[in-house]
Amino acid sequence: MTSTASARETVTAALTGKFDVLPEALDPERTLSSLGLESLDVVELIYTVGRDLDIKIGEDEVTPWSTLGELLALAGAKAGRP
Repeated sequence: MTSTASARETVTAALTGKFDVLPEALDPERTLSSLGLESLDVVELIYTVGRDLDIKIGEDEVTPWSTLGELLALAGAKAGRP
């Protein structure tokens, strides 16, 4: 991802590319668990998103029970670009 990529683009790319989540499943109300991610997957996801957006997301800030919308809002707020 480029430094100008939005949080939504970055999270979507990680979920569809790395975790094989279908784009049509990316509903902000769905939990990460319901998208097929387990605890270690979530850690890998927040690491990937953090690296790509040059931000730090703590493991205690996102869990498998967090919704996609919550992750997008957190990443967007930290990156300063939704």
